[in-house]
Amino acid sequence: MRWLNYLRDLLFPPKCAACHALLAWQSPTDGVVPSLCPTCLAEWESEELETCGICAMKVGECGCMPERMRKAKCAGFSKLVYYVPSRRTLVQNRLIYLIKRKNHDRAYAYLAEHLSDMAEKILQEEELRREDVIVTYLPRTRRAYLQNGIDQAAELARRVAKNCSLEMRPLLCRRRGGEEQKKLTPVERIRNARGSIDLKKEADCCGKVVLLVDDIVTTGNGMARCTKLLRRAGAISVWALAVASDVYNKDLH
Repeated sequence: MRWLNYLRDLLFPPKCAACHALLAWQSPTDGVVPSLCPTCLAEWESEELETCGICAMKVGECGCMPERMRKAKCAGFSKLVYYVPSRRTLVQNRLIYLIKRKNHDRAYAYLAEHLSDMAEKILQEEELRREDVIVTYLPRTRRAYLQNGIDQAAELARRVAKNCSLEMRPLLCRRRGGEEQKKLTPVERIRNARGSIDLKKEADCCGKVVLLVDDIVTTGNGMARCTKLLRRAGAISVWALAVASDVYNKDLH
């Protein structure tokens, strides 16, 4: 597999997932080509040092979550960085925009690796057996999926499950007529999440701990709706994992 990757990189020189700069060439014995160039990697690591305005912990160590997720009894919320919608050029924003539009292997690999580390941390701290844990995701709207043919949360969940040797089950679905949450007001998001997200008929999570994956959490209404549905279906607990939390959430009390 390493030699196949080497040949692929010779034919299609690897580029930074965030800025598209050419990455340094590596021989098959040097290991895996990184996903980010040194400049973007440094920027990402700087964003990981951002602290929560509520608990003062670094974002990756912070467990704070939007009120609706807390009321839904979400067991925990792990995120890698903050999403800042007013600053589109930030490295995390560029990566998120990319995975929404393209099946970019290096971007997915980089983000899934970090989410997998957080999943492993939950397993260790909660002393969970892998056979008792399943991974699922908050599905994209049908309209958004048809635009690009990509469900970024599903792909992230698949990779996290594979990295952590866990089972991945698509437990949730979107009803027809649902809108993209990002286009709605806070009140509209609550109504939309309640009316557009449901359990699949064959969904089975009874007696399981569920890791619920998404790319961005803004108001938390979608995650809250999913948490309630999964708990009603018999899940022991639901842990939310996301690439980013909206920066607005870092100062909510």
